Amino acid sequence: MAWSTRELAELAGTTLNAVRHYHRVGILDEPDRTSNGYKQYEVRHLTRLILIRRLRDMGVPLDRIEQASCPDSTEAALGAIDAELAENIERLQRSRSEIGAILRGFSNDGA
Repeated sequence: MAWSTRELAELAGTTLNAVRHYHRVGILDEPDRTSNGYKQYEVRHLTRLILIRRLRDMGVPLDRIEQASCPDSTEAALGAIDAELAENIERLQRSRSEIGAILRGFSNDGA
């Protein structure tokens, strides 16, 4: 089965511009072209694009996606990303606690 760029984007739940951007930054391979110049995406492109989208949705920066999806380094890269996410969650939870304390102070001042 072969898809156009637009069809691939729709199947992966992203935009045509995103697919083009992923080509430019080198994280999505360019597919073969037909004799008339149209790109013909295959299943491997779709699965790669879905992986890219999932990693982006998890907050992985584009410059880390290649490393995070390379079979030789996937576990280490994802472990490092997971540790960064855990640190971010902890920082956000501290911020929420501090904001909660401030809000409680406002409530106590008005009582």
